[in-house]
Amino acid sequence: MTKSEPIDGFRPLGRGRFVPIPAVRTALELLPTRQRRLLGLATGAQMSLGLLDLAGIALVGAVAAVMVSGVQAAALPTWLITGLDWFGLGGWTNSQLIGLLGGLAAISLLGKTAISALLSRKVIMFLAQQQARVSARLARELFQRPLLDVQRWSSAEVIYALSPGVGAAVVGVLGGAVAGAAELFLFLIVGVTLLIVDPILTIVAAGLFTVILYVLQIVLGRLAARNARRLADASIGTTGAVQEALATYREAAVLNRRELYSDRFEGLAAISARAVGGNQYILEIPKYVLEATLIVASFALAIIQFVTKDLTAAATTVAIFLTAGFRIIPAMLRLQAAGINIRNGNEGARSTFELANFLRDNPNDPALRPQALPKEASAIKALIAEGNPKFRANLTIDRVSVQYPGAEDCAVNEVSFSLSEGSSLALVGGSGAGKSTLADVILGVLQPSSGSVLIGGVQPAEAIRRWPGAMAYVPQAVALVEGSVRDNVALGLPREAIDDDRVWEALERAHLAAFLRQSRDSLDTEVGERGIRLSGGQRQRLGIARALYTRPRLLVLDEATSALDAETEMAVVETLKELEGEVTTVTIAHRLATVRTVETLVFMREGRVLSSGTFDEVRTAVPDFDRQASLLGL
Repeated sequence: MTKSEPIDGFRPLGRGRFVPIPAVRTALELLPTRQRRLLGLATGAQMSLGLLDLAGIALVGAVAAVMVSGVQAAALPTWLITGLDWFGLGGWTNSQLIGLLGGLAAISLLGKTAISALLSRKVIMFLAQQQARVSARLARELFQRPLLDVQRWSSAEVIYALSPGVGAAVVGVLGGAVAGAAELFLFLIVGVTLLIVDPILTIVAAGLFTVILYVLQIVLGRLAARNARRLADASIGTTGAVQEALATYREAAVLNRRELYSDRFEGLAAISARAVGGNQYILEIPKYVLEATLIVASFALAIIQFVTKDLTAAATTVAIFLTAGFRIIPAMLRLQAAGINIRNGNEGARSTFELANFLRDNPNDPALRPQALPKEASAIKALIAEGNPKFRANLTIDRVSVQYPGAEDCAVNEVSFSLSEGSSLALVGGSGAGKSTLADVILGVLQPSSGSVLIGGVQPAEAIRRWPGAMAYVPQAVALVEGSVRDNVALGLPREAIDDDRVWEALERAHLAAFLRQSRDSLDTEVGERGIRLSGGQRQRLGIARALYTRPRLLVLDEATSALDAETEMAVVETLKELEGEVTTVTIAHRLATVRTVETLVFMREGRVLSSGTFDEVRTAVPDFDRQASLLGL
């Protein structure tokens, strides 16, 4: 998503200090309000478990005090005597108290661990579910946008932003935030308790571990963020390299450049592997540093306490601080990991944040949103079978201009013409004349900069909403999906919603049925990825069959017969002739033989209409066109 501006609130590493709050806020904005509240409740529940840790630490201190008092015949601390009396345990023996308090301490500490593990699983599964929903929502919003919005980013960037990028934002950033909030609350309540027990010791210990954590966070966080950026860039790069290699396989083979793609992929894969390995090792480093610090601090604590205090007070303090340390050190590791995960997630999710920000800041016109098809297969079949009898396939284009962002000149400039229902029109002209751009405007996938397009009296997007399937399009290069012939003709429909009789009818009209009837698998014939198992002409005819499946009343063909042999092309032209009076056709063509018999021919140059009329009338009005026709013997 390199074409977009940076997200507000984020500063690239190296120009400022990373602050996790903007990352968490931006990630939260991806979730619906209700899901944010649920996540907040889960975070609160995780934080409240810190009270069990606090209770366990206090109980361990009480056990130590009771044990020492029994050995030394010393008095119990005042706070413990008060607590025992309050619970009615003042008359219990030391052995009974040790058993009871020790059992409660174990239950509290182990219970916190068990409940925290179960709750963490719930939170992770909740976030994973939200990841899927956010991905689907962003994809739905993006694919409902005009063509120019979709083409702002490469396919590799879109794939990354809608999948790994969403995972980095939802699971990485928000998951790290939930874990970090729980550990911070634990530090708060335990820290307050330790301040009450021994303020000076608590301040010294807190200062020591804070400095260590800060240094680790700064150093390791920068390394992790750098690795995360490399991993995101490498992921986009490897996807793009594979797509390019597959799309240009024949050219690369002829030019003997396939090895270059392999080298490029290998280099990107190596970068990705080093980044993943580096981040895994980074997560391990704090464990060793904090473990070593705890061991040294424990010995120092024990020596100082037993030298400066009586045995009962020293034992109680040491027990409380050691127990707290053994609970806090893992919490510090989790907090460190949470911070790194948030930072990594922020870097990995930048593409997703930018896409989400663009979709939010540039709301789509509600009128352009397509109407969802029914969910039930029978309803889809009934909708297609109905055939849109109320649709009127007349076309009016009034002073339409299209100027692409950043372009100085209009691709289409003040174009006007009309087409009555059941008639045929052809757009001809040299490359760059604006024919395909005008076709996109007619199809509703591109909005004109000025002027209007009406189909059946409404805008193209509204026509599609009201009468799905009444319009169809055949591109110059048909994009086939991996699957069967049936899947490709009835593009996107579930198997149970496909009418095989209609599929055969469309294939007959596209002159592909005879070939498939000879095939053992018939409609189940697999076409392979991007139609690799079919010839170029067969792929094109399959695209024509796809357009004819819904029996459209308006058909737009963009060089649709360019990949066909002469005999099949003439057969398709005959099919189009058969549709005259029933189907309105708009044909873009360079091969003039295919448009010689259309009712209206429009000649375009540099986005403008130079002439329109019958084939012979345009020949007379445009010398260049007459010369082309003469060269072709027309």
